[in-house]
Order: sequence, then C-alpha cells, then structure tokens
Amino acid sequence: MGVVAAEDDITHGLASLQFQTNLNESELSLLHLRKRSFELLLHAAAQSTYIVGMLNTINHHVVTGELLRQGCLSKHRVNIGFIGGGRLCRHIISALVHHAVCVPHDIYVSTFQPEKLEDLSKTGVHICSNNRLILQQSDLVFLCIPSNQLVVFRRDVDLIPQHFLIGYVASQSKTSVAEELKHRNLLKTDYIYNKEAAYIHNEPYQSVGVTLEDEITVERLFPGIESGYVVTSPDWVRDLILVFYRYILRVAPQDALYRLNVILFGENQSFYLQAKDFRVSGGSNRIPTEPDHLNDIIGVGGKVANLNAKINRKETLEILFDGFKSFFKPKSVDVSQYQ
Repeated sequence: MGVVAAEDDITHGLASLQFQTNLNESELSLLHLRKRSFELLLHAAAQSTYIVGMLNTINHHVVTGELLRQGCLSKHRVNIGFIGGGRLCRHIISALVHHAVCVPHDIYVSTFQPEKLEDLSKTGVHICSNNRLILQQSDLVFLCIPSNQLVVFRRDVDLIPQHFLIGYVASQSKTSVAEELKHRNLLKTDYIYNKEAAYIHNEPYQSVGVTLEDEITVERLFPGIESGYVVTSPDWVRDLILVFYRYILRVAPQDALYRLNVILFGENQSFYLQAKDFRVSGGSNRIPTEPDHLNDIIGVGGKVANLNAKINRKETLEILFDGFKSFFKPKSVDVSQYQ
C-alpha cells in the first residue's frame, strides 16, 4: 500500500476557500512561520532517522555479531522511547517507520493521555503514561515536551549517565535543558531558522516521510550546508559522533573507536578518528573503556578539543553526508496511521 500524505490540501487553487483570503496585511506577513514550523519539524525528523538508523547499524555490525559468537541466535535492535505523544512525536515516528530504520514494536511512548494514541497502539507501538518505564525500556529517549514539563519529567525519573536523551524542547538551549535536568548525556541542536533559504520545493502539507525522500531537501538538512534551512551549531556533527561513540562504547568497549571508524567511514582510513581527537580539554589521550563511567567520557564532562576541527573538514563532511542521505531512500511503507 502506498504512503498516505499527512495533510492533503483539498482547497489548493480555490482562493475563496483558503484561510489566507481573509487575512489582513499584518497577518499575511506571518505566513512564513507556517513554513518555518515545517522546516524545523523536518530537521527533527531527519536527525532522529539518522541517529536511529546509525544505532541500528552499530547493533547489526557489533551487537548481533557478538551474540552470534556467543552462540545466541537472537538479534538485538535499538529500543526507542518518546516522552510526550503530540504532533512532533507522531511525525518523528512516521519518519522512522517510513524510512525503515525501526519497526513499531521498537517504539515506546509515554504521554499524559494514552487514550489519544490508541491508533498508534494498534500498529504495535507501546503506549503508556509512565516516564520511568520509558527510560527502563529504551536505549535512546526523545524528549518531545514543552519546556514547562521538564520539571515534571525530572521529578518522575532517576536519570543516570547511561541514559541517552535527545531534546526537542522549544525555546530552551542545550545548556539550559541540561542544567534543568541535571543531566549532561544530552543531544539538543541549537539552531537558527534560515529565512533566506525558505523551504519552497514542496508545500508544508505534504507528509514528512515523503518530503524526506527528496534529495535537495535532505541535503539542506545536513549541517555544513550553507544554503540549509536551519543554521545549526558547529557542534552538531561532533555531538552526533559522540552519541554514536558513547553507545558503541557500551557494547564494544575493547575496540570501540576502530568499529566506529569502520561504520562511519568504511574503507576511507585517512579519515579515521584517533584517540587524540577525543581528548577532553585538560585530560589525557587515553580512550576510556569502562562503560560504567560514562559521566567521565569525552564530551560529557568537558569539551573535545580536536574532534570539532577534524570533522568540520569539507572532505569529512562529504563522507558523513553520504551515510546521512542513505537513510532517506523511497520506501513503500504505509505510515498514514502514525500521522
């Protein structure tokens, strides 16, 4: 069955039926916010798809191999958690399933009103109203809540360094979210909307999954592209690599850096990351190998001095971009129920 768009605009071309007809000049000047909202949604969905896809790639090449060597025939997949079950959560889930980086049974959602997500539950997504359970069941947790709910989330759970959080909390910076949660193992993109590169290739009523099949759109969502829809922090790629490194350190501590290099860069050994690239400012060059000490790992307790400079080289970004866009190929998955 084909993909069904999230919001087909049946009034397209019928001016008398479109809401813009009755807007005054001041209100019309704010219409760009509709596209801005869609572009930020695309960024969140693309980033989430890339992260989940990469972590499952790590699992496929590392965890499953280790289990097979131990005589276990079962396969491990990354369990994905969501705190908050609103529009953003739904669209991210739609993108994850549409681009086949995970299946509904891998997904857990905690929301104040689980009855409103009954349609998702019927597809296999696990729905509850228990934030603590989400952290227990998930390898990675997306925060899709307003900033005033952070205090509730912090009260409900006991965060430990091993908890990986991806924050989509509007109006707050990565630093302020980390401080409020008292938790540093957090990825949150601080970006600025690039009005000069407004999204014009498709209208914002098209489904997120279908939109991310467009090569131009995906290119403009990758950091380091000057014509991108959003201007991201220069730390964006570095922080992603640190997420992958921290995760692989848990499942393959003895040769984590080598395995990460192979997954990120394949046979391009000249781009392989070295121990010195992960050195914390004021620290040693030694690569930590104890997964129980994640709070002391590079990028959590200090700044990584050399990694940012190395990965922002044009050639390195081009190789990483090849891996990024590989997750956004057209898929024939019906995701209408997630939208």
